Amino acid sequence: MSTSQSGKSNQEFTFRRGISGIWLFLGVILLIILAMSIFFVVNDIAVEGNARYSDEEIIAASGLETGENLFFIDRYEAASRIFAELPYVNDAVVSRELPNRVRITITESSAMAYVEAGGKYWVLDQNCKILRTVGADELHSLIRVDGITPVEPKEGTVLAVDEESGAQLRYLVAILNQLLSRGMWTEVDVIDLADVTSPAFTYQERFTVRLGENSELDYKFGLLQSAIDQLTESDAGTLDLSIDQQVHFSPG
Repeated sequence: MSTSQSGKSNQEFTFRRGISGIWLFLGVILLIILAMSIFFVVNDIAVEGNARYSDEEIIAASGLETGENLFFIDRYEAASRIFAELPYVNDAVVSRELPNRVRITITESSAMAYVEAGGKYWVLDQNCKILRTVGADELHSLIRVDGITPVEPKEGTVLAVDEESGAQLRYLVAILNQLLSRGMWTEVDVIDLADVTSPAFTYQERFTVRLGENSELDYKFGLLQSAIDQLTESDAGTLDLSIDQQVHFSPG
């Protein structure tokens, strides 16, 4: 056999081996897909972390169903549907558990405050998501928010404001989260955002707290709690944190 014939034969063998490799690869992929469709079928959807909504309500909102393929479900789309449809859901995480379970983990919102607009009272969570409307007789456990004007409020959406009030909204979210994380919010009656450079809120029905600019809030709230712990139960007045990041107490 000549050198040219030998080279041609080797090229043909390499080509045939390459084609066989491709078919083998495609066959393996097909077998994997077939195995996934047979062995990884969702037969259980578990829900945890929910209190306000039932398991059935959350599963229905997710759009997930048993019988679907575990690997083909869109976890992020399911979580987005839950968040959009159920206002009291602050976060939803959808995860796969082999071989055939989907788990939905819910973090619920806390109804903390309210704003008035259009003759209605709109309940807000810690991130200013609008949870629902309530009557005047249901406001006693909620913080009244003054100095901010909602724009076309709608349940299940984050509170919308005009461009000039954007800084106030961001500050409100920061304040509410501080109050919630520190367990202080049930003793706050009113948050006044009329002056965004120094919002104020009433605390324990005896203190007016002035925060100053929206900076280092974690530090400021730590100082505030320490100062209150050092005062007596009969003390009342203004706690001002707007000056040199210290607490200045003015009785009265």
